[in-house]
Amino acid sequence: VKYKVIGVPREGEGAVMMYGDESDYHVEDGIHFPAIPPPSPEAQLPRLVSSTKGVKVYHLQDRKFKRPIAELRMQIACAGANQSPFVRACSDLFVKLVADALVETCYQATTCELGSSIFCSDVGYTIRVHGFDHKLLSLAQHILAVFFSFREDSETLPDIIKEGRFDACLEILLRNYHNSGMQASRFCTDIRLRCIRPTIWSCSSKAKSLDGITVASFSRVVSSLLRQVNVDALYHGNISLSDAKEAETLIHRSITSPDSTILPRKKMSSQQVIKLPLTQENQIVIAPTKDANEPNTAVEVYFQVDTDCIKKRVLVDLLEHILYEPLFDALRTKEQFGYQVSCGIRWTFGVIGMSFRVVTACKSAREATDRIDQFLSEYREELVSMTGETYMENLVGLAKNKLQMFNSLPEETSHYWNEIVEGRYEWEVHRNEALCLRGITKDDLLQAYDEFL
Repeated sequence: VKYKVIGVPREGEGAVMMYGDESDYHVEDGIHFPAIPPPSPEAQLPRLVSSTKGVKVYHLQDRKFKRPIAELRMQIACAGANQSPFVRACSDLFVKLVADALVETCYQATTCELGSSIFCSDVGYTIRVHGFDHKLLSLAQHILAVFFSFREDSETLPDIIKEGRFDACLEILLRNYHNSGMQASRFCTDIRLRCIRPTIWSCSSKAKSLDGITVASFSRVVSSLLRQVNVDALYHGNISLSDAKEAETLIHRSITSPDSTILPRKKMSSQQVIKLPLTQENQIVIAPTKDANEPNTAVEVYFQVDTDCIKKRVLVDLLEHILYEPLFDALRTKEQFGYQVSCGIRWTFGVIGMSFRVVTACKSAREATDRIDQFLSEYREELVSMTGETYMENLVGLAKNKLQMFNSLPEETSHYWNEIVEGRYEWEVHRNEALCLRGITKDDLLQAYDEFL
């Protein structure tokens, strides 16, 4: 709800609500909780229109932006997609080969305002096709045909791959692996993720696994991956239910072949996250950057909270909302500790966390870590002495952020798609979090501060 209608008060009288319920109070003065809209009807939320053994298609017809565009997103899960560095490296190379084979087609599509992308993940591959809806499925059909053409022969490349492109794409991939981790900030985040995600392979291990790779060994890996798949899809935009059914038929036809089978969902790659032990001492990981001339030092202090729970999720959101500006003001503005200072919530496959990050060229890693610890220790007193009005301003500000409307169709699609990929299917998660925030007190916040940080 971005506005309210109030009656113009007479002289000497206060403003009076004309529309709204008692929870809206009288005026938006920054300390009263915003109005929460009622739940959306099922017709305005993604609906499962097809759930066959190997394909799930969700459909939502756009009624907000009213433009002739649509988004089709597909997650193609494969058996053993991330079982070793070599398999993951072959998946990265496969994505580059498919993109290379589609260059001419995709260029022509862009002139018609149609775009596409493909990338690999821990469970398989994700394909996105977006733009004007009239020929969107035609482009998707061509992409899927090229994608699954690698399934037919387990010893050679499909005919669509031109001579010399395998070696060229391999060279590009190895160069990307070599250049990864050159920036201290990104390298630091990668190290944190690899500490809690044992199935994330480093770029150096993937590059090393590609030594001596041949077309035959590559084709065997990719062919075996594509012969047992399971697909989740979301079709959103200026499309009807019959269009979604057509998309389901297209996907099902693409994954079906005499040599392929459906991957049972029970055998899909699991997303493991390591539970960090509860200790008084910090677990410190120190790693030098790959670039010896890198002048920056990056520090990321990560606190693992718990598995996903809406109350803990909004509490961490509220902590981030309150701490971000004071942290930046103290370390960046006043003390010039580093040119990047931030904090934020981390949601890693159902595990909630919070991180504090400093990138500096004038301080050591130890100094940055100690300063973050000092800030967290000192700021608790600020929370204790925070007035009720200031607390409510932060609470209301966070609630208003969560109730903001989507700005574009791709933004709305990304929101729903994340719910599908994470397997949570909580379509109105922001509204539910705003409702949960109504019951969060200052005592709850202090208890969370002591428990989480």
